[in-house]
Amino acid sequence: MILEELPALLPVQFFSLFWDCPYSTGELRANKETKLPDTSDFCAEQPFADLFMGWNEEKISLLALVWNRSEGDSLELFFDTRDLKTKSHVSKFCHHFIFTPDERGGVHGRETTRFYNDDVHRLSDPDDLIVSVDAEEGSYSMKIEIPSHCLFGYDPKQFPRLGFTYRINRANGPSQHFAVSGEEFNIEQHPGLWATLLFSGGGK
Repeated sequence: MILEELPALLPVQFFSLFWDCPYSTGELRANKETKLPDTSDFCAEQPFADLFMGWNEEKISLLALVWNRSEGDSLELFFDTRDLKTKSHVSKFCHHFIFTPDERGGVHGRETTRFYNDDVHRLSDPDDLIVSVDAEEGSYSMKIEIPSHCLFGYDPKQFPRLGFTYRINRANGPSQHFAVSGEEFNIEQHPGLWATLLFSGGGK
């Protein structure tokens, strides 16, 4: 094989990403502390959304601001509550959620985790996921709260970090990813490639 036939290598294939996820009570606010880093340049992508995130002992909160809306959009969130970088497959501590806005201004959320062998947990009840969407012409914001009981293994005091990535899909263009490109990897099945979120702050 000659060098020209080798696939292009992206910067994210050589680095691990760590981010301090802030402690948040009440409604999550969109500011520089809660904003997830934009890794679009490293993934060779054009950004069309901002994501904000916070945590506390009871839940993980997210806010997605999507300024280039299209029909068929969806937001996928991936968590590993133990951040097991040595695992090469999905374990019972991994979670894959999908949130889909509808034309009437609602949003549907569900867990769709596909496990490896018998290392499993019970999938979350969709009714336990707290989601809402505020749509405008050409854009929308989506608020998400995932209660701690929907995240098997979630224990910030004993395990103060979290494996995480996301994918925002749209019908009229490429997806946007965090830390690792879904165009290069099957991110659903490779939690070892996800970013690490460090739980900063904490309840007093």
